[in-house]
Amino acid sequence: MTDRRGELRSPVLKRRDSTKPAKKPSFRSRSVSLLRKLVYCTVILSLAAGVIKAYLFWLDRYITLHPEVVAAVPMGYVEELPLDGVLIWDEQLITATRDGVLTYPSSLPRRVMKDEAVAALDGVAVKVGSTGYFIPGIDGEEEEWTYSRLWPGISVFPQLRTLRILDNGSRLRRGDPLGRFVPQPQDLRCIAYLDKTVSLMQDVEKGFIEIRRNQDDKTQRASVRAYVDAGQKIKVYLTLPFFPASIISTRGFTCSVLTGSRQGVAVPDSAVILRGGKTGVFKVLGGVTEFTAVDGFPTEGNNFFITRGIDPGNVVVLNADRVKEGAVRLW
Repeated sequence: MTDRRGELRSPVLKRRDSTKPAKKPSFRSRSVSLLRKLVYCTVILSLAAGVIKAYLFWLDRYITLHPEVVAAVPMGYVEELPLDGVLIWDEQLITATRDGVLTYPSSLPRRVMKDEAVAALDGVAVKVGSTGYFIPGIDGEEEEWTYSRLWPGISVFPQLRTLRILDNGSRLRRGDPLGRFVPQPQDLRCIAYLDKTVSLMQDVEKGFIEIRRNQDDKTQRASVRAYVDAGQKIKVYLTLPFFPASIISTRGFTCSVLTGSRQGVAVPDSAVILRGGKTGVFKVLGGVTEFTAVDGFPTEGNNFFITRGIDPGNVVVLNADRVKEGAVRLW
């Protein structure tokens, strides 16, 4: 553009007023934009859900076709019941034959022979008239702790008293007690209450039970002299298969009773399932799982002891609640 003088003149541009507000989008345009975002999110979520569903379907089928398995291992089982009872034996209270100062050859329970000196009073020997066990102590129950007192109708045993060992140098008067003497030979007897189980009752009715004094001791057989069914308990009168001298230090006795010994197999308890009212496992035969009913019961260590249904070495599915009967691929 030129002016009248022929000079070039720049066009005048109008400056936009920055203070003028921008035009707002209409309600319709905002709705369309929101709808597009909603559709986009819905599509993405649907795709994600489909992928997850497909993965879970694949995983479930993979687990079904490729289950973890475990082999049944041979196992022996025995019920172990605690026995807490009292001991009974025939005994004599040895008393001072004269006044005097007491001395003992030994302060421990020991075996003594007929006419052997078990103590002395002012140097004069006190002897026993037969072979047996002697201990230089008393608990006040001597010659009173008897079968006729402890067996009939009693449900709680008398409280055990502490054995009081007499000291050398004690001054005794004639007739004072100075020790406990248990003649030998004789049977060591025991009265106890035991938890009643089917297998224990079977053993008791046969006339014997298996006992073990501690985990390192061997199992021994105690004869049942008498028994009484006391509801959930059974009261037994036993002849123990041992009688060491040391045992006369106390009238209490504890041990374990072993009963219900049987052989079978063990599997993890997760391999056992209840189906149609029957307990069983999924046994793997070739490339097929087959539900097999079993007999057994849970044991310690999250295991299940099986007495019938499968044999040692049989392969079963580890997690029985994750599979169905049918073909499987173990490898």
